[in-house]
Amino acid sequence: MRIPCELTAVETAVGFPLGGKARELQRLGHAHPEPLEALSRAIEKTIADGPPAVAFSGGRDSSLLLALAARACRRAGVEPPVPVTLCMPNELSESDEHEWQERVLDHLQIDHWHRVPITGELDFVGPYARRHLLRDGLLFPANAHAVVPMLEAAGERCLVSGLGGDELLSPHQWWSMHDLVGRRRGLQRRDFVRFSAALIPRRVRGLARRCNAADLNELHWLRPAARSRVGGLLRVGFEEPVRWESAVRHVGARRDTVLPLRSMQRLASASGQRVCAPFLDPGFIAAFARAGGWAGWRTRTAAMDMLARDLLPTEVRARKSKASFNRIFFGEETRAFAAAWSGRGLDETLVDPEVLRSEWLSDVPDHRTSLLLQSAWLADRDNAERAAERGLDLVAAACS
Repeated sequence: MRIPCELTAVETAVGFPLGGKARELQRLGHAHPEPLEALSRAIEKTIADGPPAVAFSGGRDSSLLLALAARACRRAGVEPPVPVTLCMPNELSESDEHEWQERVLDHLQIDHWHRVPITGELDFVGPYARRHLLRDGLLFPANAHAVVPMLEAAGERCLVSGLGGDELLSPHQWWSMHDLVGRRRGLQRRDFVRFSAALIPRRVRGLARRCNAADLNELHWLRPAARSRVGGLLRVGFEEPVRWESAVRHVGARRDTVLPLRSMQRLASASGQRVCAPFLDPGFIAAFARAGGWAGWRTRTAAMDMLARDLLPTEVRARKSKASFNRIFFGEETRAFAAAWSGRGLDETLVDPEVLRSEWLSDVPDHRTSLLLQSAWLADRDNAERAAERGLDLVAAACS
């Protein structure tokens, strides 16, 4: 079974890293700027060679980065940044954010908007994915290739990505304790249990914490022994520090947060381009953590209000809806490959091949099976020509 160089076989079978650090962050000091200023500085680094391009979906994170990039460009006396948007097919209503995008662009008075029409090119075994699978092997996440058409649109501009926003700005595991310390709620009887748990070393807490059986049962393509093993790794790998500021730094250093940026940077460097993620900038993480202190912000909207201030309309800052792109990646080429897959090439002590095939052919496949899909595609590729000679035209079409 093929696996990304940064992941283990079990993590490939689950579809994501099970905890662990990808980098070390410096200790918090006392001279950090305000979070918004730190985020602005991270973006200003990108305009040394001209205005950047911004990967713009219309969501809160990309809208904030576009607003800050526009402000930085005005201050530097250069042209406005170029928002780059992947436009999905009309029939995929769950991925349509056109109204939100226009609302933000009108507010920021940005006229030039580079829209890239997408049909089936971003399939997990489609043309963009095949290019890097044959050159680089597996990368995490499996949809890292989605950055390539945006890089092509960006040209010589640095592409600014909103990676890390979801992880860093959302409430964390100990939000109830944060609410108590931040005086957003009163004392409850259960808090004595929470205080006791908070005093236990983090790794020990992880070993003791129960793993949701329903969550594990969703990983139905795993063999029972592998599923049990994953439960233990999840408990330890994703146990967070109690203090909000420590939890932010913990998340900002974790592999599942950092490795997607490294994969995008690898794809960008292959064509001599640049991509950056200001939310993952160590300076911003330090400033954001320090500003939040022990209790932080209760909700993503509260954090966004603190950061966006007067940069974005209230309805954009408070937005809770989010687009889904699953069907873009599990497209016709995935279905063609899954139908004709040999069933070989994966570690059958970890996964059940026939359950996987059924998942890939289902109406809404689980995105966590995407690395296994690409691993199976690579394993079958060497046999594609012989399969075509036997009349399996679907395999030949999917793996060419």
